[in-house]
Amino acid sequence: MVVIMLAAFLRLWKLGQVPISMSDDEIRQAYTSYSIALTGKDYFGNFLPTVIKISGYNQWSQPSIYISSLFYKFLPLSPFSARLPYALFAIISVIFFFFVVREVFKNNTLALISSFVLSVSVWDLQISRIAMDINTALLMYIVAIYLFLISRKRISMLIWSMLFMFLAFYSYGATKVVFVPLLIILIWYKFKDLTKKHLFIILTAFLLTIGSYVFLSVTQNATNYAGYPFFFQDKANIALNVELERRATVQPNILKTLYLNKYTYMGKVFLNNYLDAFSPQYLFLGAEKDGRFAIWERGELYMLELPLLIFGAFSLYYKKRKEFYLTGLLLLISPLPSAIAVGTSTWVSRCGFMIYWLYIFIGYGIYSLVMLFKKKNYRYLILALILIAYLYSVFGYLTQYYYDWSITNAKYFSKSTQDLVYLISSRQNQEKKIIVSGSDDTTFVFYAFYNKIDPLLVQKTLKNKPIRFKNILFQENCLDNGIGDPRENMTKESLYISPVVCHTGIKPDEVIKSYDKTEDIWKIYSE
Repeated sequence: MVVIMLAAFLRLWKLGQVPISMSDDEIRQAYTSYSIALTGKDYFGNFLPTVIKISGYNQWSQPSIYISSLFYKFLPLSPFSARLPYALFAIISVIFFFFVVREVFKNNTLALISSFVLSVSVWDLQISRIAMDINTALLMYIVAIYLFLISRKRISMLIWSMLFMFLAFYSYGATKVVFVPLLIILIWYKFKDLTKKHLFIILTAFLLTIGSYVFLSVTQNATNYAGYPFFFQDKANIALNVELERRATVQPNILKTLYLNKYTYMGKVFLNNYLDAFSPQYLFLGAEKDGRFAIWERGELYMLELPLLIFGAFSLYYKKRKEFYLTGLLLLISPLPSAIAVGTSTWVSRCGFMIYWLYIFIGYGIYSLVMLFKKKNYRYLILALILIAYLYSVFGYLTQYYYDWSITNAKYFSKSTQDLVYLISSRQNQEKKIIVSGSDDTTFVFYAFYNKIDPLLVQKTLKNKPIRFKNILFQENCLDNGIGDPRENMTKESLYISPVVCHTGIKPDEVIKSYDKTEDIWKIYSE
């Protein structure tokens, strides 16, 4: 109970205020759920979509959207209510992680230690306080694993396991990759307990999951992400990089073809992204490429967990070989989403499945270290020292998270767009017309979110381009192609807002700066 309360406090405290604002993805996801809750349609007007596309191409988690939409039946639209479902998913995940560890190792103490270190994990806290699909996927997978493990004499538990496995598959685009290897590993681990009926249910669930995905891919382009298939790099980028590699060498053409081709290039990218997920630089020193997760000079694990991780892995190998292989195999498949993904690798979200298995090793390291001593007094002393070290580390992380991170990472959470919305809202009744250039659907959804606009009005508004809502015009292009002083062609009592790339050299009347005041983001011209 203490661990659950700790996990809940760390994930819910100031959830609506930190991170300081909502990122683009959070806004789109939250308002989609809100729109479905109130109208049964996403904010583009699609009724209960099976493939959810936002901004025209991105794929979003169906379970995340529909589960979180239930919260808006009871809660108002706000950053807190938008993030609450995902924080709760993470809290429940800690509980089921305890059950999984206890079931595998038959050890309540180890399960309690492992769930404790997960509850205070930097990695888990970073993702669980943001409205992100990975939280949904992690919960669905850990519940599915637990139900699979206890399904020996209860076929109903296996059916429920496969249902949660199905939901996990659709919960996050990246972690679809671990679905098949996870099933294989679980079948291997519990093979002696599986009957033909068990295997039939597993095979049926597998065919339904993959078959439905193929069907949705053919009929609704479900495999598309950001304009091309999610898995591997886009073909144009591969061709360009291979060509550059071939130009940089004087090898004969036959050797270029043999050693410098799209397959060798993809292999290098795969290995680089895969191995980086295990690098000490990323795990302990801080090298995440996505600014939503990167805290200055801090990795996703505490430094004190490095020796515990190593000691735990060695101890588990020598004492419980099969459990070591189970945990190790699950850890090894976890970076696959990041290894084969398009574009810049983001390990925190795409490799989130690593969290559970790393913390089994760390938990076992703590447990084994304590159990080295036969006398209880020594055990209590070692445990107390470890808890003090964790207290020091966690407090250091939290002070950095709540004080510094809001400033250093505000731009990754679209703080300037939030400030833009607040400016528009405050001036809307004072001006006859407001024009916002350099804006798109997402900018308007930011406005709709923070002003709690009726989704029916949003659906109607988004049917036309450029986007017009009352006296506000949201358009992509700058006035007069961004050249000259925009005030020369503005009507009286109007307000024009542009990004800094427009009308360079023309001094604005006001500016919206970044949260740390180091750069101008939006320029405001009035007439």
